[in-house]
Amino acid sequence: MTWHLSPTKLDSDQENPLFRAPIGKTPKHILDIGTGKGNWAIDVADKFPSTIVRGVDLFPPPVSWTPPNCMLEVDDILEDWTWKDPLDLIHMRAMIGSFDPAGWDQVYKSSFKNLRPGGWIEQLEGSPHIQCDDDSLPADSILQSWGQTMSDCGVRARRSLQVIDTMRDAMEKAGFVDFQEKSYRWPIGPWARDQKYKEAGAVNFQLWLSGMEGWCMWLLTHYGAPYPWSRDEVIVYLARVRSEIKNPRYHIYQRAWVWPDWWLAIEGFDMLILV
Repeated sequence: MTWHLSPTKLDSDQENPLFRAPIGKTPKHILDIGTGKGNWAIDVADKFPSTIVRGVDLFPPPVSWTPPNCMLEVDDILEDWTWKDPLDLIHMRAMIGSFDPAGWDQVYKSSFKNLRPGGWIEQLEGSPHIQCDDDSLPADSILQSWGQTMSDCGVRARRSLQVIDTMRDAMEKAGFVDFQEKSYRWPIGPWARDQKYKEAGAVNFQLWLSGMEGWCMWLLTHYGAPYPWSRDEVIVYLARVRSEIKNPRYHIYQRAWVWPDWWLAIEGFDMLILV
């Protein structure tokens, strides 16, 4: 399960809105774990035409063309990695719910092993919880309980959705050090006064409306409480959630964190986390 959220709009004033890791202008090898449709990998390959960019996922991405330096591959990242070239950057985004704790340990262990000295790992994750700071969201709103409902299902499935709260410890366990963090508040809906946040909220709003069924159908039909929900129950539930998300009076958002980290040949890895 993935949460398709992007900070790109909020980083539009950056020279490089695709990632924050300072890998320079001539990286040789970049790996995108959980590449999905391959959009990020394709954009990075366009920006760095002399770089080999690999995007890997369990399913083939639905694209018919990629830049010549972009390779989209089907592979299981939990198996032994077959890429021989040391990596300048390993990127992960919206991987919430993808692995159990042992799986996350394996991903970070393999990442640590395959980064070149001075290379970086960067991970961006969003929270499943919908938040509001100005009391515009009623206490009895179904949006108030959405995040906890999903998180409880994740616990029962052993696929924690609280990745933003656990990934730093897991990375430290693998050997990463010297963490840097950046936090985001992603608006849901175009309610913000600032134009940049208004545009980001409009994008995030569409992602929520189109993505919610994919995010929660498996969780609720397998691990819903007090018993697994039927598909019809999930559809009715999502209709209520969508109806409330469309309310322009609700000033709602979600938290997100980014962490980049890099590896020193002697001292170990550093890491950047955008929170």
